[in-house]
Amino acid sequence: MSEQSERLMRARIEAGFETAVDAARRFGWTSSYRNNESGTASFSFKKALDYAEKFKVRAAWLYAGIGPMREARVPVIGRALAGPDGSYIDDYDTGDFEPLEPFNIEDSVAVIVDGTSMTPRFMPGEIAVFGHKYDDPSPLVNKQVLVRTVDGRRMIKILRISKTQGRWDLHSLNSAFDPIEAVAVDWARPFEGLRAN
Repeated sequence: MSEQSERLMRARIEAGFETAVDAARRFGWTSSYRNNESGTASFSFKKALDYAEKFKVRAAWLYAGIGPMREARVPVIGRALAGPDGSYIDDYDTGDFEPLEPFNIEDSVAVIVDGTSMTPRFMPGEIAVFGHKYDDPSPLVNKQVLVRTVDGRRMIKILRISKTQGRWDLHSLNSAFDPIEAVAVDWARPFEGLRAN
């Protein structure tokens, strides 16, 4: 049995199929699948793409053992909406999605963009990914962040130093929205990237 076939068997078992025959029947595969899993025949990357999609694993891992079996998953914690005070995060049914590889940061979170205070950078329907939480947001000055104020509001903004000591100003990219000034911030997370929803 080859390493490739061992990975295929592992993917099938972890996907909940007791036997190769069960998986082949479920997905309409010919006996070539059983040969691929037994190691009597190798499979192409094109075939790995099909197997990976069905078993919910990464094709590069399945085909050549490159990288992790599955991508890290980032929790979606809310939806960014445009309100009178700019973009705030509305609580949302938490779900997971598989981010693009650059976003595999251990404690990343994501929000679905559904507002205009940060356009054109963040467009409605996109998923914005934010990295490590900073209780002291000083390292994130002049950066696009997901911020939580001490009164519980969560917003996507540009973090700026306020004229009021110990406070922060939160700016929108869209000039139609005024800055929110002299805000006490609980934490902030740096923007890492976008994924289409």
